[in-house]
Amino acid sequence: MKPWGFALGALTGAAATILLTRQGSRARPAAKAALKAAIMAYHEARTQGAELMEAAEDLFAEAKSEAAADIFAATMAGAAKRAPNGAQKAEEKPKAETPAQEAEAAAAGRAEGASP
Repeated sequence: MKPWGFALGALTGAAATILLTRQGSRARPAAKAALKAAIMAYHEARTQGAELMEAAEDLFAEAKSEAAADIFAATMAGAAKRAPNGAQKAEEKPKAETPAQEAEAAAAGRAEGASP
């Protein structure tokens, strides 16, 4: 129920108490039942509101996380486009394509190291 139930129940209980004061012994249980129903409706409305708020917070957190990931990916893609095309790290050397080429490179390296 909506919070209107609390107000309606409170008004009904108050009206019943005021109008039926002459018959207090019979009106009191009815007013008490109306107030109890209003309090229960109010509690249910608060519970449903809290669940709705939790679901909205979860949805917002998921959307924020996905947006941050998209922004990061776009930033990295932009950075990759701005980098020079032939840029390699100084430590990296181009790898040989075949074992024969690797053997030639190793022999050339030994030959260079042997010459004074």
